[in-house]
Amino acid sequence: ERAVRIADRMPPAATILLPRGDSLSAKPLGDSVLVRVRLTDNLSVSSVRLRGFAHRGNRDLGTDVVVERFVEWAITFPVGVRDTTISRYLRAIPDSTKETAWIQVIADDAAGNQSLDSVALVLGGPDVEILDIVDGQTIQSGLELTARVRAQDPLGISRVRITVAGAFQAEVNKTITPPMDSVVVDTIIPIPAGITGPIQITAVAWNTLDVAGQDGPLGMGVVGAGAGDTIRPVVGHVATAVDRMELQDPVIIQVTGSDAGSGVVTAGFTVLAISPTRGDTLVRTDSVTFDPPRTGTVTRSFSVPTFNVDSLNLPDTLIFEVHTWMRDADGNCGASIGGGAPVSLTCGTLSGGETVAQGRTGQRLTRSVVAGKTVRLPVGSKIMDAAVDTLRKRMYLSNIAQNRVEVFDLVTETFRPAILVGSEPWGLAMSRTAVPLQDSLWVANSGGANLSVVDLNAEQEAHSSRFFTPDVLLFDVELRAGEGSVQYIVTSLPQAAPPAFSDRPQYVAVDSFGSIVFSTRTSAIGDLGTARKGFFDDGWTRSEAKLFVEHGRFEPTEDFWAVAHIDSISTAVDTLSADSTGVVVAARMALFDHVPGFPDQVIVGVARSDQVGAVEAAAAELIAQGSDVRVFTATKWNMESITFRDTTYVASSGDGGWVGVGEGGTAPVGRVLMYRARPLEVTSLSGWTQVSNLLNNPSEEVRGLGLNYDGTLAVVRGRQAAYFVTPEDLITVGQTVIEQSILGSGAALHPLHTDAATTNRPNRARKADTHLAFVASGTRTIDIIDTWHFTRIGRISIRDIVTGPLRAVLPFPEDNAGYTCATLPVMDDLEAPASGSRLIGEALRVFETPVGTREVDDSITDDRCVVVKLFGTTSGGGVVVIDVRKRDVVREHPGRN
Repeated sequence: ERAVRIADRMPPAATILLPRGDSLSAKPLGDSVLVRVRLTDNLSVSSVRLRGFAHRGNRDLGTDVVVERFVEWAITFPVGVRDTTISRYLRAIPDSTKETAWIQVIADDAAGNQSLDSVALVLGGPDVEILDIVDGQTIQSGLELTARVRAQDPLGISRVRITVAGAFQAEVNKTITPPMDSVVVDTIIPIPAGITGPIQITAVAWNTLDVAGQDGPLGMGVVGAGAGDTIRPVVGHVATAVDRMELQDPVIIQVTGSDAGSGVVTAGFTVLAISPTRGDTLVRTDSVTFDPPRTGTVTRSFSVPTFNVDSLNLPDTLIFEVHTWMRDADGNCGASIGGGAPVSLTCGTLSGGETVAQGRTGQRLTRSVVAGKTVRLPVGSKIMDAAVDTLRKRMYLSNIAQNRVEVFDLVTETFRPAILVGSEPWGLAMSRTAVPLQDSLWVANSGGANLSVVDLNAEQEAHSSRFFTPDVLLFDVELRAGEGSVQYIVTSLPQAAPPAFSDRPQYVAVDSFGSIVFSTRTSAIGDLGTARKGFFDDGWTRSEAKLFVEHGRFEPTEDFWAVAHIDSISTAVDTLSADSTGVVVAARMALFDHVPGFPDQVIVGVARSDQVGAVEAAAAELIAQGSDVRVFTATKWNMESITFRDTTYVASSGDGGWVGVGEGGTAPVGRVLMYRARPLEVTSLSGWTQVSNLLNNPSEEVRGLGLNYDGTLAVVRGRQAAYFVTPEDLITVGQTVIEQSILGSGAALHPLHTDAATTNRPNRARKADTHLAFVASGTRTIDIIDTWHFTRIGRISIRDIVTGPLRAVLPFPEDNAGYTCATLPVMDDLEAPASGSRLIGEALRVFETPVGTREVDDSITDDRCVVVKLFGTTSGGGVVVIDVRKRDVVREHPGRN
């Protein structure tokens, strides 16, 4: 070892390549910095340390201090490493001080020799990078230089300047209005003819505080135009596509290349779409031309739409084979098959004249093409629910992150101006009733205790119609007899300490009377979710909201009363009689309420402890004055059974006669409840069915809920299966296992699904064309289920997992334009013959007979005809629109033609 130390006195060489040592490099506060360093030694580099620090204070005053601004990296190398380049990100240490820091690299060799290199880095300025230009590259005069600059800063980039100095001078200035936190400036700089010599390119960007960051100068050499360029351009590419592609999803190809001779005149691609199942191949090609030709690095992106797809037999598998190429001004052609550094392969041609890499197989992407079209949402959106306006052909999306409703035009497939509503909008429900206004959209503002009403004609919130959800209390009343005394003890529920009832609405539905049924959102501090009914009548001065309590499990207790739907209770003592000690032995209690819709009209009912049935009599006194008070005798409230502890879905039947309430996964179990539409202030939920009773599994929960048109059938999407329930009596009539259903959510019934068989109406007949359910699975599919036999008869593969409610509507006329699509009338026969049948819509005819033994012939209904349209929020952060076609319904049907 001593001999080595004596022999090796040469220290290693450390050179920082990034950040650039000859530039005023900058980084926004809190950003990591990429450090790239080259290390060499005559024998062996043993280790290296990378650090970033700043000097503060004054050395002359003795106040100087070194402050670490980045977390240090230390790397040890094996013996024998003489020449290496490493890249590491240094993670920023939280600090809000804007200052100049130093990036320092310290290298050691095996003999203990040491060296270092350091560069300055401005902290608190824009991060600037010159793209597509290689330091030391040669370019040709008379052509054009492509220059791209990326700049970013959380404070916003306000302007960018690119300058050229040396053999010729040029300057490009770009003002960014409004300022953006990240920009890419792409420009072209003409190189004058006849100019030769070195040039330097520098890029500077300023943030909104006028702090600058810089990259460069990068050196390049300008040479004269040569005679007889024979060198092919160098080219490479990266081709990408999502693993499951919708029909509108493209293959993105980014081509990068250069030519140091006569310059790139054309850059292009050739894509072969190969179908393994059909055994055919189609070809697409395209290119871009540069005039005059470009020297230096040239980058272009191409978007290739999906092609060679059998849209009626989705999912379809395709293999995309990608070739890219560039030609220079002298006709030299270089090709690439991707997957690595740029190359210069010999170009060849296909039979149709398309350019490819001769004798080589291009980059291959094997992809599944699926159904559906995912709506691209505005940046920063988080969508919670969707509602479809079939009259205006628009879809409304609650954007909880932006406090607004996004409006998507289903015809033009573009977003209309968003509608501002309340705080954190969640659930949506369409209403055609006249109260509070015709053709409206209810929006549950889960960040506050209110709901917005959107006027769909004016496309704005009807501000005077905002519906507020006031606090709701329940009361336990005890008549307690002590030694020589009697008193009423009143306990309000919930107590003052958490958890309280949540008043923040979550999901919402509208019944046939125009009342709203909504759930309230649980909170991080444990506030309990509830189900409520809200209503408003003409002439009222305030809306009303009532808590559903009828579904609760009560605790039988003597001398107790459970009281709901009143404002407050007060107690007092009466001196009616006393024992020998003079202790009062009687009490009085007053129940206070108001006339519904008129909070100033206070009404009172009084109960006296010396009267039998006094509490019931006081309630009757209130009811006679217009109150809707509820009193349950000899019982206490059971809060666990009334409230909800997880996401609670709400869905209405098509005619508004029924509303379902489905509780998500909670302890001890999720629940399903049903509400039958009743006039205004009348409230009542059904008794509840534990979802664990539907499948013998105590961990089952509700992941989606849908009702049919007349409220004779509900579908409940659980963690393991789809359950089919009759709302009248909550009897399970069938279930279908859903694959990977622990992931995702969503279920819906055909919008014209009617007349399901129930215990009260067992003689209903099957209607195969409409007795269909659509349930989202965790395997990125929508299962089509026959709701008579509860078997899957079709499956639609989609790109993402449905994670929210699933909605179904009838197709629009233009969806089936040009196809032969027979329909059949659907009647609402639930109350027939008392009121007669009523036409509720035309359903697409899918089967030969109502029992659905065979599909109808294509000459009557084409396989391409759309049966229903589905809408669902997805794991991809968007909303998927799915056209369910006849082929999808009958694909797996045993009677398939």
